[in-house]
Amino acid sequence: MPVRTPRPARAGRLAVFLVIATLALAACATGGTATAPSPTPTLGPTQPPSANPYTGASAGSGAGITLGYLSYGDLVPYVKQISDGIAAQAAAAGATLVTCDANVDPARVDGCMKQVTAAGIKGLIQFQGSLKLPADVCAEVPAGLPVLAVGLPEAPCASTLVAADDLRAGQVAGAAVGAWVKANWACTYDAYVSLESSAVPDLSQLRMDGYRQGFQSVCPGAITNEQIGASSDRQDTARDAVAAFLDSLPGKSKIIVVAMNDDGALGALDAAKAAGREADVWVSGQGAEPKVLDLIRTNPHYLGDAAYFPERFGATIVPAMLDLIAGKPVGKTLLVEPAWVDSTTVKTIYPG
Repeated sequence: MPVRTPRPARAGRLAVFLVIATLALAACATGGTATAPSPTPTLGPTQPPSANPYTGASAGSGAGITLGYLSYGDLVPYVKQISDGIAAQAAAAGATLVTCDANVDPARVDGCMKQVTAAGIKGLIQFQGSLKLPADVCAEVPAGLPVLAVGLPEAPCASTLVAADDLRAGQVAGAAVGAWVKANWACTYDAYVSLESSAVPDLSQLRMDGYRQGFQSVCPGAITNEQIGASSDRQDTARDAVAAFLDSLPGKSKIIVVAMNDDGALGALDAAKAAGREADVWVSGQGAEPKVLDLIRTNPHYLGDAAYFPERFGATIVPAMLDLIAGKPVGKTLLVEPAWVDSTTVKTIYPG
């Protein structure tokens, strides 16, 4: 999931943005401070795509069934895409969907839970993104009601989690970046800059270790001159970090920047432009949000993104929820497969 960390001044209510994708997540990260590179992880075989048997709800499969849906907050574009996908799949299945939007407000979660669970639902889709502790929210679930979590686990009530495959997304993007570096520079380059997040370290590690693994699967061996921006998941903090790295790399013209989200990639481009070194920097991000698609189409220095496809989550969520209600076996974790989006594929994946 694309991650965006709000500025420190937005603590309070927005602190909960810390976990989910353009789901602006989190506690406030300080930005742009470079750290010494962490040891490059031992490269293992690239993992195969996640096992996920669902490709959409069958027509009529939800006839006569009422589903409940707690949304984290449709004001977040990433969440809105997931919500719209759930609504479309429920309609395709002929199910009734009772929705309550928490509006990114922890105080609204209890009311939403009461509203949806009192509506005669047969199953609950719970996407609350740690607005409240999962155990507290689960305490409000009627006994025996099947629950499916979105984005983050909801123990102990949710038996299934539907989420993005962050490690796989990093591997896909890293392999694509490595293929470009191999084709254009024979795997010889001046620096590899990794823009990471101290606010969501577990998610950051999955994505950025995935980048390293994918890159090394094409350009084997130790990464050359790796630089790490440990708190560079906002556009401003990424810009500051990359500006500092560029100052330390005078005369270098083959600089790869990989970012855990699109804000990081945009910040890197800002820094290169401000330094008059746009020709020296090539970037890749994670998310393929609408705001970067034109750059991917038109700017050869924006190599591409790993796309998370929030609009496709509903095609897994709704049929999996219906199977849970029917008592059929459903996997504990269902991951939505990412894909590489670049100038050659963006018109097909995201036309317009």
